[in-house]
Amino acid sequence: MAELTTAHVVTVLAAAAAPLIPLPFVSDRLMADSRAIWLLGVLTLGIIWLAPQELWLALIGLWFLIRWPQHADPPVLVSSLIQWIGVGVAWGLLLSLPPTWLAWAPWGWLAIAGWQSLSLLARKARLGGRQKGQFGSPVLTALYLALVSPFCPWWGWPLLGAGLTVIWSWQAWVAVAAGMVWLYPGSWPWMTAGGLLVAMGWAWSPMVAGQRLLEWTPRGDTIDSLVSRWRGWQLIWHHGRAHWLLGAGPGTMQPALLRWGSRYDLELCWGEGFNELLHLWYEYGLLGVVAAAAFIWRVGPSLTLGDPWSAAWIVGGVLTLAHWPLRHTSIGLPWLAVSAFLVSR
Repeated sequence: MAELTTAHVVTVLAAAAAPLIPLPFVSDRLMADSRAIWLLGVLTLGIIWLAPQELWLALIGLWFLIRWPQHADPPVLVSSLIQWIGVGVAWGLLLSLPPTWLAWAPWGWLAIAGWQSLSLLARKARLGGRQKGQFGSPVLTALYLALVSPFCPWWGWPLLGAGLTVIWSWQAWVAVAAGMVWLYPGSWPWMTAGGLLVAMGWAWSPMVAGQRLLEWTPRGDTIDSLVSRWRGWQLIWHHGRAHWLLGAGPGTMQPALLRWGSRYDLELCWGEGFNELLHLWYEYGLLGVVAAAAFIWRVGPSLTLGDPWSAAWIVGGVLTLAHWPLRHTSIGLPWLAVSAFLVSR
């Protein structure tokens, strides 16, 4: 006989009480209200089921339960909840896979990375300029190449390195360096020295053939994008304190940035907060941050020095500090798969 748990008891009681959902008379609005009660009941049961094992998902569910308005089916919350359900289902499916099966996934990721690098090189040779690959922007393509770099064998680095060089993102290189230090702990002096040389090259900026040294890189030596992000982070922190506990709600970051840029006449990075944790705090408040901490606590104990999966997870974490890779499906799902492998192996 299966062991009876609290979740089982609550589910049975909820099923027995389901006919008590009120419907004074038939109308579209009252039908929607009844449906909302049912959905919130299912959400409550989901929180109870998830809390013992996946606390981070239970906390996200609790946020929706608290923030759900009185009227039924709020479009923004429904859309966001569906996305989180997708994250939860993907996480559950990934955890259900035998680790020996999931261990083959990096070869697929590397094959895609190799194709991206070849495409970048071909387009660079044919068209010149800085190409963007298939991920929507040059930076996002570079972030994907960085994420899979710890899995790359030595013979694949000429192609992967060429792709990273042609598309060039300073953040991607920093993340690659962090991953290499985790994968090869003895490399930290070399990575540190390389970072100091780059910083000195930017500060000194000697002229070479009429251009400053780092202007010869495909990205150039401007830090305008970093300045824009820093201004955005300051504004997110300043305005986010007004609703620090539960946040401003899903989808509020983009209009807020547009509003602040217009009000203060600033050049900001539009659309996203360019810092995953800060963005999460602005939209979901302290409860969202606690959920993120619970996820880190879930995966963190499984990290091992010298392990490529752990190194890839570290790379993904570094990428979240100044961009939004986890909101990009083609980058966020591989990182979620890396997390699931670490937990389940």
